[in-house]
Amino acid sequence: MISNANFFYNLNFYYKNNIPFSSFRLPNKSIVECHSANNKDISRGKKPHGSGFIMMPFNTNSEGYLIPSDNIISTKFINKNKHKNPILSKIITELDVYKNEYLNDVSDVIKQIFNSDLVKTVYSRAFDFSLNSYNIFNYFKKLLNLYPTDFCYLFYHPDEGFWMGATPETLLKMQNQSLSTMALAGTKKLDNSNWGHKELNEQKIVQEEIRENLAPFCDDLNFEKTRSSKAGNIKHLKTIITGKSYNSPREIIKALHPTSATAGIPRKKALSCIYSKEKHNRLFYSGYLGLIDDQNCDLYVNLRSVNIKNNIARIFVGGGITKDSEPKDEWEEILQKSTTMLNVLFD
Repeated sequence: MISNANFFYNLNFYYKNNIPFSSFRLPNKSIVECHSANNKDISRGKKPHGSGFIMMPFNTNSEGYLIPSDNIISTKFINKNKHKNPILSKIITELDVYKNEYLNDVSDVIKQIFNSDLVKTVYSRAFDFSLNSYNIFNYFKKLLNLYPTDFCYLFYHPDEGFWMGATPETLLKMQNQSLSTMALAGTKKLDNSNWGHKELNEQKIVQEEIRENLAPFCDDLNFEKTRSSKAGNIKHLKTIITGKSYNSPREIIKALHPTSATAGIPRKKALSCIYSKEKHNRLFYSGYLGLIDDQNCDLYVNLRSVNIKNNIARIFVGGGITKDSEPKDEWEEILQKSTTMLNVLFD
């Protein structure tokens, strides 16, 4: 355990010397770790093996990274007071230039759902912002301060720039053949209103898909009571799912990823819709990341994330589209989700 100052000095040293690393804090914890390899030449692989920190893209045909845990440093990060961002409403308003295009795209997706066996698809957008500062480590500190209950991370590779995010969604935890995952769907503001039919149905869809995908691999699947879960300035519906499995983490990941919470149902049809309608490459957005070895893992879905490269920040946000979706409501939802990272990047 080292001081905060020494910890961030080391992260800056890795960056200046083009050494890939990943720094992260688990949900509701105070310890921040950084894993880096002895070898600078960490290259992409379609199925990176070994133990360490894995960073995989949304597209299962694309390649990702595994950073071996050759060097691990850690620090106890103390949360400071959160603050409201006074200019955020202005930035959000500026995104209105994309609104009509988004509404038209979502309307097209809804028509496709009505005219096919597609039940749900997750449609995302990417918004680019020029940064006034390139002090990534200040952004990361701010992220840690703002979102203590999420999995917060900062990933660096010289070929990718920085990826940073605060995700509320677990993909898979495995320890001694016990596994845990979650169904996370439905979104609304932090208010006292009840969950609507669209959100409740979306959550049910995600649960049933996970049940179907895990059934061949797991004994005694248990679905806990669905609850509201706060994530930044919004709420989701969350159901914890547990079970036992003698399969490896990578076999279970193949069954789960991409989930209906990031792709849709049926998976093949939803992916076809995504690749035909979205105007950007998701890259690592809605992929997965975290610690893994041959028997255990602690992995998260890469939501609420930003890619920072050459002083440009690209924020990725998306939402589940079903037959009950209203395009204007979906637009408001992705604006709310975008504030997670906008709060970090702008003072």
